[in-house]
Amino acid sequence: MAKLALLIGVSEYQGNFTQLPAAAKDVEAMKQVLQDPKIGGFDRVHTLLNPEPQAMQEAIEELFTNRHKEDLLLLFFSGHGIKNDQGKLYFSTRITRKNHDGDLVRASTVPASFMHEMMSNSFCKRQVVILDCCFSGAFAQGMIVKNDDFVDIRNELGGEGRAVLTSSASTQYSFEDTYTRYIVEGLNTGAADRDQDGWISVDELHQYAKEKVQESVPAMKPEIYAIKEGYKIQLAKAPTNDPNLKYRQEVEFWAKQGSGEIIPFGHATLDALRVSLKLTTEAATAIEAEVLEPYRIYKERLQKYEDQFRKQIESEFPLSAHTREHLKRFQRILGLRDEDVALIENRIFGERNRQYQENLQKYEDEFRHIIQRKFRVSNQIVANLKNRQQALKLRNEDVERIEKRLLDERNRYLKILIPLLVVGGLLAVIAGSLVTQWIKTSNLDREISLGEDILLAQASSDKEEGVKAFAKKDFDNAIKSFESSLSKHPNDPEALIYKNNAEAAQTSSDLKIAVSIPIGTNLNVAAEILRGVAQAQNEQNQQGGIDGKKLWVAIANDNNNPADAKKIATEFVSNRKYSSVLAVVGHNSSDASVKAGDVYKKGYLVMISPTSDADKLPNDPPIFHTMPTLKIVVNELSKNAKKAGVTKIVICYDSQAQASGSFKDKFFEAFGKAGVVGTDCDLSKINSDSQINTILGKAKQIKANGILVVPGVRSTIDKAIKMAAAAKKQNLKLFGSSTINTYQTLEQGQDIEGMVVAVPWNPTAGIGEKFAMKATELWGKNVDWRTGNLTWRTAMAYDATQAIIQGIKTWEKEQGKPPREWLTNKLASKNFSVNGVTGKVSFEGDRNGEVSLLQLKPINSTVTGYDSYAE
Repeated sequence: MAKLALLIGVSEYQGNFTQLPAAAKDVEAMKQVLQDPKIGGFDRVHTLLNPEPQAMQEAIEELFTNRHKEDLLLLFFSGHGIKNDQGKLYFSTRITRKNHDGDLVRASTVPASFMHEMMSNSFCKRQVVILDCCFSGAFAQGMIVKNDDFVDIRNELGGEGRAVLTSSASTQYSFEDTYTRYIVEGLNTGAADRDQDGWISVDELHQYAKEKVQESVPAMKPEIYAIKEGYKIQLAKAPTNDPNLKYRQEVEFWAKQGSGEIIPFGHATLDALRVSLKLTTEAATAIEAEVLEPYRIYKERLQKYEDQFRKQIESEFPLSAHTREHLKRFQRILGLRDEDVALIENRIFGERNRQYQENLQKYEDEFRHIIQRKFRVSNQIVANLKNRQQALKLRNEDVERIEKRLLDERNRYLKILIPLLVVGGLLAVIAGSLVTQWIKTSNLDREISLGEDILLAQASSDKEEGVKAFAKKDFDNAIKSFESSLSKHPNDPEALIYKNNAEAAQTSSDLKIAVSIPIGTNLNVAAEILRGVAQAQNEQNQQGGIDGKKLWVAIANDNNNPADAKKIATEFVSNRKYSSVLAVVGHNSSDASVKAGDVYKKGYLVMISPTSDADKLPNDPPIFHTMPTLKIVVNELSKNAKKAGVTKIVICYDSQAQASGSFKDKFFEAFGKAGVVGTDCDLSKINSDSQINTILGKAKQIKANGILVVPGVRSTIDKAIKMAAAAKKQNLKLFGSSTINTYQTLEQGQDIEGMVVAVPWNPTAGIGEKFAMKATELWGKNVDWRTGNLTWRTAMAYDATQAIIQGIKTWEKEQGKPPREWLTNKLASKNFSVNGVTGKVSFEGDRNGEVSLLQLKPINSTVTGYDSYAE
């Protein structure tokens, strides 16, 4: 019985083939581990560098010819693999080239079929082939096995058969200096011995190398092809009591837990293990660096793609098909999957979209200011506006839409104004007041829409045609346009609401509710809330409405601004245009909710806030909220922090946001005065990295091991994310209020991975899971709770809308007092409740809803991003 190996490396090429200097290094590295008597223990290892075809074929034939059944043969090849148009695989040699037509000169190669023939004709029953080349998976085509009688071979050689390990699938390119590197690492360190029996079998070596490869180049897919029990062939010995190996295995465990970042608890565990194993700090650091290297490489590749994508999108938007092809090629070269680049692109598109909306708003404000002062727009002003459009990088169609809408609004007033100015006197004064009124109200008019205007950023030509038809009361064409828009953008809740409103208009229904959201300042949060309302409206209207009447929804933008929220509330309460609105879902921030609440209360208009958790939010009618009482939320988060080993915690809050202050105070009570070592971290006052470093420096001095970020929904989420990312680098455990559970947070990725957030909805179990599935089905695959587009805000808004619908249904049956006052009293009564997707919803006293603790972590499925799972 003998263990024989042939190692072939082709690093030098003629003509148009890329040089592969790593191939020669691969051969030398393999030779060392196979010859080592403590590892491979091979009797003979023959190396062949940069051979010509005949020499390579003779060496392969010599390896497999005249061998005994009990021998173990290993063939290793590192170089170019080439597929022809028929899918046949050829191995390169030093003289491999292509002819003038670009076709492969096959005589300059060694065909895979030759290797198949040599293997099949050999008497040896244990054959292992390791191919580190492009398209190496194609080698499995045509693999056969001879039906020889079973031969009893000594146990140390493991299973009988043939195994082929390939660096890539049959259609994939391989990446130089990747696959063989981890094959050698697994053998040399013993880390590939997964069952720790002292032997490294073929399947264990494959699994180790595959995992390591995909940590650095996730698109690369090493494969194993085995006949009989070839995958159980034992290739090498592994140490069983090596302290270096034990430490490496522990590092690998914590590296996987943190996706390439060792969490604080992991560091503590490793430090204790290092001491017990009597390893030097230098040795431990070297092992950690080697284990984490694939993750570092992966992050570098992601960063390279992000840098290039940002560069392209800055110079060209939208991206052309030509640029897309170049980016796709770049992605393949980096070895990134579609889901890897999708996460990057979605984040950057989100950033660009927010900036684009801000620029649109700037242009609109400037154009409004001009036409308020000028009845005629001169050529110079037109030129200035064009320059401004170019500076803000705005599309022509968006600018034209803004200008047309504002001019139409002004012209409606001018039709009244011009005749009055002709008469003069008192009527001229009245006319002047009408212009003043337009100036004051035109900005507000565009913030409320039943279907006449686009408020959300997601616009399309179909949607624009829909709002034009809606404004003309051409509801048939409006419905068709909105449906066409939804077929292309199924995750657009505004288009779905407008479609349902148009259908309601066709039935002469006047059954209306409203939703007020922060479109202008937080588009993602606004969309999350609006999806919950839209889903509830859509489900009810598909069932025929309420007593045959389909439900309307008016959409309002309050910018999370208390003053704007009060104006919106005044419109809903006092404007005859909205007199049929029976209830409002909103507002988002507690500050806006409290400010608008007084107006709603006086007008007996029901307001249900789906997201506000301020401790001082009035509970008496008509102001309700679906969020659980703050005490329950804070207690759960406090318990989890203590369970995670946090003894001293810093709280970063927003002193300008009432809900944030309430959360901070309640957590202080729950966690205990002795454990809260810092409450002077005011996010609203942080304006630089140096301030963040100063706060964290103090935290380190007082030995804090946890941080709680409680941003205000209006303006400090960015700062909270930045603070948490910096705190993670100092190994502080991260915690957050529900406010920070946004798509924007999940976009941040590994910078804040591991953060535990208390939210009032569990999307992974029971009715919560069913709702998540229904929502994903309605809105399409781009809206998923795992990637942050479907959050607890959607579920809470859905339940708030369902509560209103249930109240209206009861009113339709009972026909009691005037609708608004009756609905207010009904929802506040003890016997009113709704079984919602976030639990039982009632408004008599505080709501004792369920609280889930979610943790940001990598998704284990095909979806890439950051997942939240119930603790």
